[in-house]
Amino acid sequence: MVNTITNSQSDNSHSALISCYQYTCCKVLIFIALLCLLTVSMSVNAHQHPVANPKKISVVTCEVADIRCAKTVTSAFAPNGDLWRLWVFNNTLWYQISDDHGISYTQPKALPIAAENISARNENRPKIAFDNNRGVYLSWAMRREKKYTADIRFSYSEDYGKTFTNAITINNDNLLAGHSFNELHVTEQGDVSIVWLDGRLAHQLRKQGKKAKGSALYLAQANPRKDRVNFSNIALANNTCVCCRIAIDENKQGKLAVFWRHIYGDNIREFALLTLNEARQSSKNLPLTQQISYDHWQIDGCPHQGGGISIDEHNQYHMVWFNQGSLGKGIFYAHSKDQGTTKSKPIAIGAQSSQAIHPNIMVSNNKVTLVWMAFNGETHELWMQQSQDGGKSFNKASILAEAEQGGDRPFLIKHNKHSKQHLVSWLRFKQDHWTQLL
Repeated sequence: MVNTITNSQSDNSHSALISCYQYTCCKVLIFIALLCLLTVSMSVNAHQHPVANPKKISVVTCEVADIRCAKTVTSAFAPNGDLWRLWVFNNTLWYQISDDHGISYTQPKALPIAAENISARNENRPKIAFDNNRGVYLSWAMRREKKYTADIRFSYSEDYGKTFTNAITINNDNLLAGHSFNELHVTEQGDVSIVWLDGRLAHQLRKQGKKAKGSALYLAQANPRKDRVNFSNIALANNTCVCCRIAIDENKQGKLAVFWRHIYGDNIREFALLTLNEARQSSKNLPLTQQISYDHWQIDGCPHQGGGISIDEHNQYHMVWFNQGSLGKGIFYAHSKDQGTTKSKPIAIGAQSSQAIHPNIMVSNNKVTLVWMAFNGETHELWMQQSQDGGKSFNKASILAEAEQGGDRPFLIKHNKHSKQHLVSWLRFKQDHWTQLL
């Protein structure tokens, strides 16, 4: 329910005049109501505790950089324990920092980077990462002048966000084509890896009058701190779904694992996996990928449903995905001990009847945590389910929070490389940024 301040008083049908006492009380009540409204509108969103059914939503005008007006929020922990959150307002990147795990935040600040047409909606959003030497790294997709075209952009700071480099374009094809859905990974030493969905091959095929299937998966790597500033562009896979986000994680050998939705055969949309620098080459000189899901979702279109991956201390890969295939409908979880060559039998997560969607995953020690969204007919819900034995069995799922006006995709954020804790992050539209440390 939106807080609306009204001041109703009982009419006195036997009197045409309101007494001076009543008039004075009315003015006092109006003043108090306006003061309360001003206090609500100026409050900074903080850590939210689990609630079964939130009843109040603060009035939001969306004329300032308020987190409640964002379409997406990206959160990440810096090595010093600070929690950063990043969003877009008026083509500008804004951020806040919390030093108490999301209970309170600094005032919103615009990042010192020139404004441009930044994509920030659904599966496509800016990313933030850190090195171990006060470095802050950003990547995003900048929309171009033609529909479905964009460039991958990058900027970084050596002084913990006080200054940033001028943004540069990462894709090196100079084509008015699709380059979006970027994922960013930075090591403690500042080695940067950016993975994205790339439309250069499809663009070229269409110019030749040929049919193109989906996008391609591309990788760029560099280390600006070590003066390696020229980002390579390497093709990893062709025939990827064009608008499902990519998931990445680093394994125990320091290799990057990439998990994405792939197109097999006649528009069969399944999930695939590869580990960089360890994958064998295919006949097309591309890394040989592993097919993970076999749900047989045949659809001539993009589901806007990316998956999630998290790698544990024993180098076991834990994956979660969503499909609506003839052989599998809903959210599924599986794990693999050999980088996807074999995997456990997928376990169904969530309820189809409640439209369970947008899963995410995080593992620490033997604890596997899954979160996802659902809809109960009136409000959207944030659900969680955990395993204490490395994914062999799961406890009963529970609701963490609800959103009356819908929400962004939920994410699980690792506190740091060596911590057992992680954070649930969920942006509730025009309501708040809900977080909880697990």
